[in-house]
Amino acid sequence: MALNTLQLPSNLARPGSYGFSPSSASYQPKPPGRLDTRTTAKKHQKRTPSVLKCRANLHGCMDEVVQTPKDQTTEIPIVMYPSVVFPGATLQLQAFEFRYRIMMHTLLQQGLKFGVIYCGKNGRMADVGCIAHVIECERLIDGRFFLTCGGEDRFRVIETVRTKPYVVARIQVLNDHPSSEPQDGIGSLMQQVEQHLKNVAMLSDKLNLNQKLRGDHQAEQLRRMHSAASFSFLIARLFIDDRLEQQTLLQMNDITQRLAREGMYLERRSKYLAAIAAIKDAFEHLSCNEK
Repeated sequence: MALNTLQLPSNLARPGSYGFSPSSASYQPKPPGRLDTRTTAKKHQKRTPSVLKCRANLHGCMDEVVQTPKDQTTEIPIVMYPSVVFPGATLQLQAFEFRYRIMMHTLLQQGLKFGVIYCGKNGRMADVGCIAHVIECERLIDGRFFLTCGGEDRFRVIETVRTKPYVVARIQVLNDHPSSEPQDGIGSLMQQVEQHLKNVAMLSDKLNLNQKLRGDHQAEQLRRMHSAASFSFLIARLFIDDRLEQQTLLQMNDITQRLAREGMYLERRSKYLAAIAAIKDAFEHLSCNEK
């Protein structure tokens, strides 16, 4: 599936250049370098009553947010990012480019949400992204911002409103279409994805590959802890490595189609790993016979 893209001016669409970057988990700023103490989103709730409300459930995933009518649009700042961001994800970012520092000052005054859109090395950004809500913000004396953000709704860019000093776009929030598949059918799809995930985990362990899932029970726990929508986004975020495939999954509005595509991806992955494991076993068997 080809991606719909928005072509930005050349000075904004620089391959490999991003004003926002992932923040190192081990980063610990020195006390003398701090200008402000940590600012949390709670301090700004009274200033932004129109902001969509969400909450984290006991399992750390995002519950349903307030639904927005299909024909309603709004304008938000847009950040180009080298990875695909999904609803329910937690991001740790640092804003160091001057235009994004200006954007952060505006967000702290007017609201704590911005759009994150995947931008590949070709300098084109996709037209579907994810709204990020600033949960925690820390400003350093050199003007950089360190942010902890949560992924919320998906959105589609309707038009670019302006590009300076940072990109602002008119967006439309996307909601998954009501599925025609019965609940049992969706549950069956989730179980199929779970089984493919177990196969990938088992083969990765056999081949001593780095894996994000350990043990058969963890795959089942992931399925039981999440709704179908949040489970599909979790699988896409954690276990799909291809960025273009992730973007395709983000753009899908049908949960059943998203789960089915993820199942096919994981099935292909398990078959590939099984072939590698068979070749490895054959060479080991051959070397033993030679001895």
